Amino acid sequence: MHKKEERPNDLPFWGADRSVTNRPGVPRETAPHPMGHAHWIKPEQQPFDEEAPVMPEMTITRKTPVFSTALPPRGLSGKLRLIAYTIPDHHVGHWILCITADRVDVVEGLFRRARA
Repeated sequence: MHKKEERPNDLPFWGADRSVTNRPGVPRETAPHPMGHAHWIKPEQQPFDEEAPVMPEMTITRKTPVFSTALPPRGLSGKLRLIAYTIPDHHVGHWILCITADRVDVVEGLFRRARA
């Protein structure tokens, strides 16, 4: 018996050189455009009570419309994080404070769990 040798052109998924109308990657090659399913053009600004920490080298003039408030800075670990965000992130001190704040948060969590 002789097995038919499959050439790449015979394969159904082969198509990097196909015409644009028949190429599978064409949707990714188009420019982004609104899909029309959202009820807003620009999302409204999320209200915030406390000032969220912002890195000093950030040059944004306004806050992003939506941001996380799930775990606001609290306790000693929160104070350490707020101090860390006053130091630019290319300094080692920023990262040392962030790592220290993570470790302090673990200890604070153990105490909170023990009290509950």
